[in-house]
Amino acid sequence: MRKIKGFKLVLRPHEVKRRAKKARVDLETAGLPDPALAKVLDRLAKGVVPAVLFDTFGHPDPDQPLLSPLPGLAYSLILATLGDGFGPARAAETSLPEGLWPVLEETALDECVRFASGLLADEAEKDNCELSPITALTAGEALACAVRKLSGDKIGVSCPETGDLSPAASCAVSLSWLAKSKAKGRK
Repeated sequence: MRKIKGFKLVLRPHEVKRRAKKARVDLETAGLPDPALAKVLDRLAKGVVPAVLFDTFGHPDPDQPLLSPLPGLAYSLILATLGDGFGPARAAETSLPEGLWPVLEETALDECVRFASGLLADEAEKDNCELSPITALTAGEALACAVRKLSGDKIGVSCPETGDLSPAASCAVSLSWLAKSKAKGRK
């Protein structure tokens, strides 16, 4: 199991703008042109303490059907959180439209998962494997199992009986390790 805490979280303004447009949040009318948005994203990145836990589990694993929808050679779990700093950062930025916060949370968590999955992809490459697309774990039973397997308390993440992750700005994902197909070339 690997734990990485406090890494630099890079929130890209163009990615936030793209997702905000998709969520129908107009940043221009909210008074957030590019320079103002970049300043907000910098303050947010400094206010949170991102952390990830990830590990890979071999094939005969009893939890594999629950946690990894694709059968593969192995599967990896990633538990990501923005820590307890996201709530206070949200409270401090009262000028932002309410609809922008889910976009910011999702973008930051996706960046954490991208960071960890990049490290896992390097490991998979060494074993001549490739990773499946990311599967978000949303069912309460799957979340509880992922937190238990990865010892989520190491980064302050728990799964109370409500079936959601705590702190709220957290997520769990699964990736299957698939054997690379060998290209058949001419002799």
